[in-house]
Order: sequence, then structure tokens, then C-alpha cells
Amino acid sequence: MEIPEMSRSISQEDLIKLLCVARQWLHSAPGQMLLDSERQLMQQELQNCFGQHLVQYGLLPELLDEQRSTLRNHWRLDLVSGQGGLPVEEASWPFAPHSLDVVLLHHGLDFCLSPRSLLREASQAVRAGGHLLIFGFNPWSCWGINHFIGRDWFSEAGFISPARLTDWLELLGFAVEKRVDGCYRPPLNSGAWLERLEWVDSWGGRQRLLGGGFYFLRARRQSLGAIPRPRRNLVFPALGLPPLAAGNRRTHKRDKPSRKSDEYRD
Repeated sequence: MEIPEMSRSISQEDLIKLLCVARQWLHSAPGQMLLDSERQLMQQELQNCFGQHLVQYGLLPELLDEQRSTLRNHWRLDLVSGQGGLPVEEASWPFAPHSLDVVLLHHGLDFCLSPRSLLREASQAVRAGGHLLIFGFNPWSCWGINHFIGRDWFSEAGFISPARLTDWLELLGFAVEKRVDGCYRPPLNSGAWLERLEWVDSWGGRQRLLGGGFYFLRARRQSLGAIPRPRRNLVFPALGLPPLAAGNRRTHKRDKPSRKSDEYRD
């Protein structure tokens, strides 16, 4: 299957500006609603993940409360330097292949130059039997309306279809074990109206509807053949990180149906 190219270009400088605007939005009423829902879900889902090494990357690299995690070693990667995380390029992480137990992409695919390259880089770092945890904005929701009509930063965010992302993961050797949707309320700026509509989230969660503003996918890397031997002291093969280089992407309307007959190509 061929992952389609994007339709518009954006420089890395513009991407960083977009990311900073979205992070400021997280302090708003709908932003706090989003983070509260995702943090609660994250704490529940981490109980199903085992190992020692976890990496966070994306919109909010510090989404996970490290004190309450069952995994011992945590690294926070960030596209923006000076934010408390390890600055990296999205397609060049300082980890050996198959060296991590869990990789968490918190809307990382919604804010990147190339979702294809980022997903491949993240997947390569996960060991056999390890997990890739992905949060994404759902285009088939009331949140997706802002994306399609071009409102604020929503218009530039990725909004990759979960069905398309599931196809990509399968081609990379991952099996999606679980999908959870959340934030069925629209992203209103009024905190009072969000409180009045709180029942919508409760009802959508009980019914397990697929129209939430965000979705969460838990995918496990499939074991092929013999279990690989442990590789000690190779989590960081090299810590000399290259400088961030300008790149291009095309904003991709990811709601188009994928062709199952195509092959994933580099």
C-alpha cells in the first residue's frame, strides 16, 4: 500500500510555530478537556504495557506522569528545543532498532513534516512484543469539522483517519489490539457549555462510539521467528544529534480511502 503524498507544503519553521500555537491552545477550556481525557486513558492503558524503556513524543511530550508509570526509564523527545525534552528530528531518533518497550506518540502524526517517516522511525525503535501507543485527532467527528473548514490551527493539523493509520501499522508489522475514542463534546471555548455537555462524553464512552474528537490506538509489534537476544547498552547508539534541518511536507487530507492492493514503499 502506498501512503499518499500531501497536498500542500510547510517548512519546519512553520511547523514549529504551528506546534507552539497548538500547545498554547492546550491551556484553554477545550484543551484542558482533551488533556484530562487523554491522561486518564493513558494511565489505564499503561497497565497493559510491560518493560523498562518508554519514549514520549508529540504535542505534549510530558503527557505521562512518570511517577505513576510502571516502566522505569523515560525519555521525552521534542521537535522544539528548550522545552524540557531531548531535541530530535522527527525522522532521526537516537535509539537503536528494537530497543524500546513502549513508544507514545501524542498527536505526533498530527504535527509533523511526514507522518510516513515519523511512524516508520517510531516503529523501528519498538522491540518485538513491544507497544506503540498513538493519540490522534479524528477527522470523522465534530472536531474534524474545524479541520475541513479551515478554522485556526485545526486546518493545518494532520487528522489522519484511524482506519488508514491501522493499515499503515499492519504493513509495518504491528497488530492493533485496541481502539478507544474520547471527547465527544465539541471543542467549545466556553467552559460553562462544556460542563453542561459533560453527559455527552459519558454517554459516548458507555456506548463505545467511534466519533470522538480523538482516538487512541494500542498496537503491538508482532514477533517473527526466534526471540531476539537482549542487546545491552545499545539504547543510545549515538547521542550526537544532527541540527534540525528545514523540510517540506504537504498537508494531507487523510480521509481518502486507501487502496489495499498497493504496497508500502519507502
